[in-house]
Amino acid sequence: MELPTLVFNVSQLLAEGQGASRVHELPPSGPLRAGKVELVRIGAGALVRASLEITVETECSRCLSPLALPTSIAFDEVYEQHYDVNSGSHLEDGDDDPEAFSISRSHQIDITEGVRQYCEAAAPMQPLCSIECQGFCPSCGIDRNTGECACEPVASDPRWAALAKLRESKL
Repeated sequence: MELPTLVFNVSQLLAEGQGASRVHELPPSGPLRAGKVELVRIGAGALVRASLEITVETECSRCLSPLALPTSIAFDEVYEQHYDVNSGSHLEDGDDDPEAFSISRSHQIDITEGVRQYCEAAAPMQPLCSIECQGFCPSCGIDRNTGECACEPVASDPRWAALAKLRESKL
């Protein structure tokens, strides 16, 4: 998924006191349909509150046809400040987490990676083009949504027979 670059200059925000905030309305661009990002000054850097509408490009897990799934994501993430706004010197902080999001040396927050991660988490594990999708025939490979195949139904694996009997007895 090619997301637009979502970078915000926070140098003025970091120079202000805790609780200062900025709100950015995001216009449609590529897969981003709409969004709102709020940046709040906190002691460790900035809190990013994002609420976005994104179109995730994927494929049906049964027939492999391309899909465009509208997805809503919302997250709150702390972006750590490592450089002083006035002097540009590195701030000594013993709690540096290498996995944490951080504010760049030029006092910019790039939320593109965070948005990508939240899109991955929000995406369905087995997306379907429709509930009725029949997928491919396991024998001949024809897309059963577009045509019929002449293959005989495949018998189930005999190792599952005991479970099949259990299911039949409950019906």
